[in-house]
Amino acid sequence: MQLRKFTEDETRLIGMLLREPFPGSDAILDQLRNCQVTEIDSDGSLQIHVTAGPRVQTNFRIPVEAEFVDQDGVTAHVLLHVVDERVAELEMYKEDSSPLINKFPKNEDLTLFRPET
Repeated sequence: MQLRKFTEDETRLIGMLLREPFPGSDAILDQLRNCQVTEIDSDGSLQIHVTAGPRVQTNFRIPVEAEFVDQDGVTAHVLLHVVDERVAELEMYKEDSSPLINKFPKNEDLTLFRPET
């Protein structure tokens, strides 16, 4: 397991997920400033290892997610997971389970979703 910092593309993707404030988003940003990640699959999903920051107060394991259409026309998803008040994972997958072609879509190609509070 190789720990590393976020890449530029990963930072941009997470920034897009957090571009509109929601309950817990400030704490998530603080935690992400002090973390390292491990890539956990070929689609680019990341396990996030938080070392500092305030606890995330949210009622949802997935407080924000986005979807986009991959280059082959299949819908793909990006989900940010919070477990035990800590950011835990950035999950990426396609609805048909095929490999992602474009792991880092443009911001304008992403549609954000948040659970109703």
